[in-house]
Amino acid sequence: MKAEERIGFIERLEQLRDSKVLVYYSHTPLDDTIIVPLYKQLKEMGHTKKIDLFLHSYGGAVDTPYKVVTLIREFCDEFAVIVPFVAKSAASMLVLGADEVVMGPISELGPIDPLVIHPVYKDVLVPVQAVWHCLDYLQRSITNSSDPEVASFMVTPLLNKLDPWLIGDYEKTIKASQQYAETLLSNYMLKDDLKRVPNVTQALTEGYYSHGYPIGRREAKELGLKVTDAHGELWDVIWNLYLGYEELFREKEEENVDEPDKR
Repeated sequence: MKAEERIGFIERLEQLRDSKVLVYYSHTPLDDTIIVPLYKQLKEMGHTKKIDLFLHSYGGAVDTPYKVVTLIREFCDEFAVIVPFVAKSAASMLVLGADEVVMGPISELGPIDPLVIHPVYKDVLVPVQAVWHCLDYLQRSITNSSDPEVASFMVTPLLNKLDPWLIGDYEKTIKASQQYAETLLSNYMLKDDLKRVPNVTQALTEGYYSHGYPIGRREAKELGLKVTDAHGELWDVIWNLYLGYEELFREKEEENVDEPDKR
């Protein structure tokens, strides 16, 4: 798909939604590198009544979504997130800071489980909840064992490998995700239904065991999120725009693979 075609779909989406559309489409973790380019684009756009963020992301850092939401809201009166396919973990937190989320039949959100850098393998990102579940497993192994002393003897070498400073940092990350989720829900998505905030926060930060659990539009509605169903031409435009960006990223990845190693 040519750039002109993608621009055409964006313009049509803006007409259908009576909004200005920003696109964030990435296969790499969401982090603060987005902030300055986003600010430049918003400053160029100027204040507008409504901004739609077309979002495809598998998540990332715990602090970034809050920064993105507060920055975008400096430039608009209404803010919505459009999810063509995937907005997981930290990207789902962006949704909590919107007034509505637009979803189609294949769209999915996910549990809020931010990624952290592995303490040894620095190029590996792991869900922070994985550390908590590891500690919980080790504790249960000792508590539920018929011979706690033997279990403790077996588990202790594993515990010795865990840096208490890292454990504390991971615990702070979990609490931060809960705090951000509750704040965003209270200020935006559920500001008119505050009694639901604690339950939704708990469900999204603790209620799912799989990092990749798919929360479709029906389940998102059941949780209490303000979901707008995309159908007809609106969904066709959203989906075609997604396919256009997917094709663009696939082409760029193939170019990087084919490019010779320059030394």
